[in-house]
Amino acid sequence: MLNEVTERPQTYSSPAIRARRSRILEETRKMISEQGVSALSMNEIGKRAGVAKRTLYNAFQTRERMIAAAIQEYFDEYLARIPYNSDPGTLMHNLERIVAVVQRNRKIRNYIRAIMGLYFSPDTDPDIWTAMHSMGTRPNLGWIRNLQIRKHLQPWVDVEKRADDIVRYEYATINDWARGRIGDDEIVPRLARSYLTFMSGATRGAARKEIEELLTRIDEEGLSSIPVFAAPRKVSAA
Repeated sequence: MLNEVTERPQTYSSPAIRARRSRILEETRKMISEQGVSALSMNEIGKRAGVAKRTLYNAFQTRERMIAAAIQEYFDEYLARIPYNSDPGTLMHNLERIVAVVQRNRKIRNYIRAIMGLYFSPDTDPDIWTAMHSMGTRPNLGWIRNLQIRKHLQPWVDVEKRADDIVRYEYATINDWARGRIGDDEIVPRLARSYLTFMSGATRGAARKEIEELLTRIDEEGLSSIPVFAAPRKVSAA
């Protein structure tokens, strides 16, 4: 599985070229939010970004790779700005990520609806699907691999497949929220409880105890009893 969109490394060497690339991807994201993906054309992106269509193809080779790069880089840049309180590769770090991403999603519902539609479409180009799936698996893989190293993972659990399954469930839940099937007030509780429940059966020892204690505390005291949910981190959606 590809972990990132393949591009020509020599293409982006100067500040001016990097700025142009950023402008192209920003306009691509805007068009996805405004019109969806099916109506997105290289001609229109070129006009809006102020570049020739040939420049787009030189930089990204295909329309699909350009879309994949726009989606992936926006997500990665957002994650990098989250002011985490917990260490990477921990359960609480992932829960902080979930809360921050939901906050961001609420501000860009049209965009999220469009890209979730892409992810679940049987006709989506493999480059786009791979970019979207890998950006979801990476944050989870760190924690699950740490569980395996510490022997807190059940021996029958396949690390890669467990991360894959979590992402599919997360995206399905986010897709339902984006389409109005889950309310704004319910999306964080639904994701958090599902995430914890899904991983409880895959863990053992101290990791399973941590998850079970969190679930019990949430059931007895409510989600706001957990600091990461009571005081979500403030991050710009830009």
